[in-house]
Amino acid sequence: MSVYHVRLIEAYAPGADHPWSVIRSVVSAESSPCLAPVLVRLGSHRRRVRCGDRLPLHRQCCDCAPRIVVIEVRRITA
Repeated sequence: MSVYHVRLIEAYAPGADHPWSVIRSVVSAESSPCLAPVLVRLGSHRRRVRCGDRLPLHRQCCDCAPRIVVIEVRRITA
């Protein structure tokens, strides 16, 4: 499983309902080996790559599908 721990900083204008600026920073990332590699062919060359690099999210194995964990949200009023 690909797990990303993310920290958010949101800047708000006075009286605004939504932030005008959002800064996202990845604090740490963990990943596991792919369970269902995909065969890619180019001419006579063949290679297996992670399914997370080639397939849409709903077809990726559980190890390649990303999981995002927000560990901190800091709200700033300017």
